[in-house]
Amino acid sequence: MSPTMIPEIQRINIGMATLNMKAMGINDPLSFDFMDPPSPQALISAMEQLYSLGALDEEGLLTKLGRKMAEFPLDPPLSKMLLASVDLGCSDEILTIIVMIQTGNIFYRPREKQAQADQKRAKFFQPESYESHTSCCL
Repeated sequence: MSPTMIPEIQRINIGMATLNMKAMGINDPLSFDFMDPPSPQALISAMEQLYSLGALDEEGLLTKLGRKMAEFPLDPPLSKMLLASVDLGCSDEILTIIVMIQTGNIFYRPREKQAQADQKRAKFFQPESYESHTSCCL
């Protein structure tokens, strides 16, 4: 184990941080004076991702969409998905998906009640779900 802990900004995807920096008017994150700077490649990758999502224009400046995306406390792909869902008329479904992605496993399965927990979880099964299609086809 390292004698000092690696700063979080050097361990995570910094797309959200880069988007927020752009929204605050910091147009050149590569020259920003970070206390513990992320790698230049991480910043470049984050800006490439933001460009591909439409949050940045060809010059690397924040677009109107990017400004809207920065208002959400979500990773950029999720905020773009949420904004797109409004035009597609599926916001309720997308909100559910985002919550499930952000939350992780919501099912509790205590050792002494595994059979009962499995029965309760089975009530959530949907035949048309992705999981049921992949499990039948593997």
